[in-house]
Amino acid sequence: MSETVNTYMLDNPEVSTPMNRNEFYAEQVAEYKKGGKPTRAVEVVNVIVFNSHGEMIIQKRSFEKTHNAGLLDKSVGGHLQFGDTPDYTVMVETLQELQTPSIVLKDTVDFQKTHILLNNYLETIAIVKKAKPTLYSPIKIINGEEVRIANKMHLYLGVYDGRIRPVDREAKGILFYTLAELENEMAKSPETFNDDLCCILEEYRDEIASFTQIIEKS
Repeated sequence: MSETVNTYMLDNPEVSTPMNRNEFYAEQVAEYKKGGKPTRAVEVVNVIVFNSHGEMIIQKRSFEKTHNAGLLDKSVGGHLQFGDTPDYTVMVETLQELQTPSIVLKDTVDFQKTHILLNNYLETIAIVKKAKPTLYSPIKIINGEEVRIANKMHLYLGVYDGRIRPVDREAKGILFYTLAELENEMAKSPETFNDDLCCILEEYRDEIASFTQIIEKS
């Protein structure tokens, strides 16, 4: 099925241009091979989900995936479809990838209030809050080749204590790591992790640590 996604030229990152997803990647693979760097970014959402023990939910990507096959990855990720908002995309992606419905909150104050109110319902719904968007360029392995792809990313952090049911062919399994355990594993075996996750931890490490403290204290 053809997807139309939001893209941004890196020399004008505030103006979006709709583009076929496959055409975007074909263009950027060619640009990387020609010039060694991306020229256009695609808009994405990434969601890092924890349980109430402060353990991060990590997916092992299917070996059938075109991008980053077989690598350990963030909890949920997806492209924004043209015309969709980041919040809407998060709610769709958590349901599609983890079969988990979610509530998206705008900031830490609303998150904490909702977390207290719905703390006894975390086995049936994820509570998610926005972090600050960023522009970054992780290395992706596409059809066996390393390519640096620019992403305009909307990051979200969430908590969920229920059953995880990864969709067939989307993931090979689910793992749980504390932040310290994850950093230790990444240091020992960086080649087993998606560079997306490495970049997110580098950029948002302090915010992620603060978030785990909030959910563990509640």
